[in-house]
Amino acid sequence: MTHYLKGPALVVKGKPALVIIVLTALFFGWRLLVTNDTVAPELEEEVRGILAMEYARSLLGDLKAGVAAKDEERLIKDVERLKTYTRKITFTSLKSRGGGANLYVRAEILVDGKAPPAGKAVRYFHFHNFPGAGYVYQEEAWALDYYLPFMN
Repeated sequence: MTHYLKGPALVVKGKPALVIIVLTALFFGWRLLVTNDTVAPELEEEVRGILAMEYARSLLGDLKAGVAAKDEERLIKDVERLKTYTRKITFTSLKSRGGGANLYVRAEILVDGKAPPAGKAVRYFHFHNFPGAGYVYQEEAWALDYYLPFMN
């Protein structure tokens, strides 16, 4: 005979268990469908700026070589390429999920009509909403964060 007490147990069987499972599935399905929003233009520009800074790093080596060679024509050309990077970034798809304090953006990216020079063609970004400042970029997110924003 054991002297250990068992903790309270909650056992749900039959129709109530089925109702709980269906309601849980409906909640998760509803959250996945309803949280798919369009991206505000200011967030689109923010994502474009983040990508432009990242892709411009690949041009810094050329710029450094132009400075070392003191080739003014080459420098002008490289600086112009650097300036136009923002205009070359296009999105074939840009969607957001979440809301409130956390927003996740999914971007399908093309640079000058081709695959990006660095990174993946589909990227996920996490923004946090600060009162007075609006949405501020936090970090690159995982796809799971984008598809399950209510878990945060």
